[in-house]
Amino acid sequence: MHPLFAVQDNFHYNAAPLDFMHRKRLTILLTFCVSIAIAIAGDKPQLAPEIFAPGIISTDLDESCGCFSPDGQSFYFVRRGAYTTSPPISIICFSDFRGGKWSHPEIASFSGMYLDGSPYFSPDGRRLYFGSKRPAQSSPGGRDWNIWFVERTDTGWGEPKEIGGPINTPKNDTNPAVAADGTFYFASDRDSQPGYLHIYRARLTNGKYQLPEKLGTEINSGDAEINPYITPDQKILLFGSYRKDNLSGGGNHYDRADLYVSVNRDGHWMQARHLEHGINTTASEGNPTMSPDGKWFYFTSERSPFEIPMKEKLTTASWRDRQRAIENGVGNIYRISAEALELNR
Repeated sequence: MHPLFAVQDNFHYNAAPLDFMHRKRLTILLTFCVSIAIAIAGDKPQLAPEIFAPGIISTDLDESCGCFSPDGQSFYFVRRGAYTTSPPISIICFSDFRGGKWSHPEIASFSGMYLDGSPYFSPDGRRLYFGSKRPAQSSPGGRDWNIWFVERTDTGWGEPKEIGGPINTPKNDTNPAVAADGTFYFASDRDSQPGYLHIYRARLTNGKYQLPEKLGTEINSGDAEINPYITPDQKILLFGSYRKDNLSGGGNHYDRADLYVSVNRDGHWMQARHLEHGINTTASEGNPTMSPDGKWFYFTSERSPFEIPMKEKLTTASWRDRQRAIENGVGNIYRISAEALELNR
């Protein structure tokens, strides 16, 4: 029996008339305390991922690579097409927060013709960086990833421009991330085999980017690292990695990433830590970002309800319904309280 009901039963059957009011006050007090505790617990962010803007931003299509404008009023992300086209196409979309809800996404003015990805706002919101396989000076045929940017105008965005050297090279350079002082983080395979990216950093000095440096073994492993997100003060680095030692178990193997965090203490990066609380699964996770107020952590996941063997035999209707559901095995954007990052560990 619940303790609250036990108190009520006790005074109802056994209380003397003189202490009835005392017991009644005690019951009211306990009821009040329980109500407050429930209310407080209900207000606490739950440490379990939830789909972000279901049916609007996260749909049965393939979404990834989300980022917020600094004021939190716009959300840019990527929708990917079929991988059977060569090269495949992915588009950068945006949604605005209006009247208490997110608007239906539209394709950004600078996207829609090439393989574009990884949008990332400058801290002042005046620039939006992104990766693209469009023709570039370092890759005229558009065969490799390069980093581009657009600048705010009075009517929207200007024409895309290459960021140029020493960040862009004839190799793959993508996944831009910018700190408040202009320090530029990105992923590149310039010193490794094609497609085997690692995270680099280029400092901005007197308006010019210095030669990029590869981050140390606290961040970069013997496997590939992608999708850096850096806080404006460069105290927290979130990223994806294909390292095999920490991939969540279960399921059949396919090339996939998990998410990691490293904290900068006294100018040194701590050993990257595999994220918990249901962030990483047997599916692929990547593209980390934070809400502008730092309260929420967002990421991409390809999780789905399909596990072999299935708990129940699929029917024609259940197969169709699961394929049309939001969580159907292609990318969606999720969020979880930033408490799940456990940054004080």
